[in-house]
Amino acid sequence: MFKLWSESNLDAKKSLKPDLGLREWNSLTEREKYLIWKHLEIHFFNKQETSQWSSNSYQNEKCFDFFDPYSYKKQRSVYISINDMMLEYKAKNYTKNYLEESTVYSACKDFISIYDEGDGNVVLELLSFYCRALIKECKAEFYREKKQEESDTEYEKEKINAQWVYFDEFAKNLNEVFADFGLNIYLTRNSFIPRQDEKILKDIFEPVLQFLSDLKWQEVNQLLSDAFSEYRKNTKESYSTCITHIVSAVQAFLQIIVSGKTGKGDISELIAKAQKNMFIPSDNFTTNIFKPIESLLMRVRQEKGVAHPKQEYATEKDAKLVLNVAMVFFQHCIIN
Repeated sequence: MFKLWSESNLDAKKSLKPDLGLREWNSLTEREKYLIWKHLEIHFFNKQETSQWSSNSYQNEKCFDFFDPYSYKKQRSVYISINDMMLEYKAKNYTKNYLEESTVYSACKDFISIYDEGDGNVVLELLSFYCRALIKECKAEFYREKKQEESDTEYEKEKINAQWVYFDEFAKNLNEVFADFGLNIYLTRNSFIPRQDEKILKDIFEPVLQFLSDLKWQEVNQLLSDAFSEYRKNTKESYSTCITHIVSAVQAFLQIIVSGKTGKGDISELIAKAQKNMFIPSDNFTTNIFKPIESLLMRVRQEKGVAHPKQEYATEKDAKLVLNVAMVFFQHCIIN
């Protein structure tokens, strides 16, 4: 196959696609925000106002173009996300236009305003509301019957993936664009998470969070979502809370595996029961992995979490270590 110039010239590669490191949203320039929007515009709408004839009022009305086969569902997602922002954050009044007139046009105006001018936390909160609405609005119907030669697991996996198809497309495009601009966040089916090494994201985080996207794991997902949210707050208190949520997510995961619901049981006790009943791998290799993981999780939670009196506050490095260890644990469990 013919090679690109950048494939045979490392200096050219660095010049064409410089490494911007890991940055926060607030470090983006106005020009960079504009470029990110243009790359993702198909998932939102054209920021240029247009006019459209309204048969009800017999006049031209201002509007925004949603140019996509599923534009109505994406229009609804923008509308719902702004409505949710208005209801959740009343005192700050991020949705000034929508508060005065609850129309799609006003929702789009506020969506643009928040994206262009909002603090990074506000922008990511809006995108989170948009993702939640997109998942709900764009769930595809799954009509196919199970094939005779197909296992229940294979059928259920395809069914779940079909319901996430529109969100997965959005997440894929957003993550590619965010990576190019060096943004330190990554979108998964669960929530926005800290960006990791690309191989770790692809080989561990994505498969685990896709597996946990089933409704069965809702309580585990909520704890992980809370953990990611605390991590992004970037304070010593939030890192300690993050660790507590992560360990609780591991515990809830094992409780559901063993008992079918969250409830009682410590991690070491639950691991033993799950292995005995062959719910998770029990070979020597995985047993030798689980023991130090369980020991590390409990020790860090006791020393730096919020469930017990802290010996010291957790750091970002502590929280990231526990998060990565938990994800490796989940991955080894679901391999079974």
